[in-house]
Amino acid sequence: MGSRIRTTKLTVPTQRGRRRGGPAAHVIDLGRGTQPLVVVVPRQPSLVGQLTLATGRLLWQRRIDWAPVWAAGGLFTTTAVLSAAAPAAGIALAVPAVLVPAGWAAARRWHPRSAVRRRTRALTRPVIVASAALAWSATACLTGPANWPLALLWLAGTTAAQATWWRRRKTTAATPIQP
Repeated sequence: MGSRIRTTKLTVPTQRGRRRGGPAAHVIDLGRGTQPLVVVVPRQPSLVGQLTLATGRLLWQRRIDWAPVWAAGGLFTTTAVLSAAAPAAGIALAVPAVLVPAGWAAARRWHPRSAVRRRTRALTRPVIVASAALAWSATACLTGPANWPLALLWLAGTTAAQATWWRRRKTTAATPIQP
């Protein structure tokens, strides 16, 4: 009759800053005055878990590079919620979509100070982008952002903003600093 080997399973507590469980340790007692043997078996996440962690880390490291996509995703989600909860919010968004470019055009044309007129010329692109985003948001709140023409406009705007973002960051970073 063979002797029976007794084993005990221990769970090693997790270290600070780790979210998943620690490795499992098996203590094997061989008996007859021998020292117990400890076998540590590390826990490996599944392949899907490893891919998810790698993707999450990559997105987190490159979060500034993808800022326009995150902002556009937030805008799309917000307008979807507003479209379902309060479609009349589209009217509240349509008013500034019309008034911002009108005020900009009036200041550019008739303001008495030339410095203000120069500044309004410098703000042409931001005003156009802001009023287009407000107009899209107002329309998406009224009709729903999943409406196919609006979804295509959202996709085109997101792509254009991302391409511009990458191009501007690349040229800004390559510019040498003058002493």
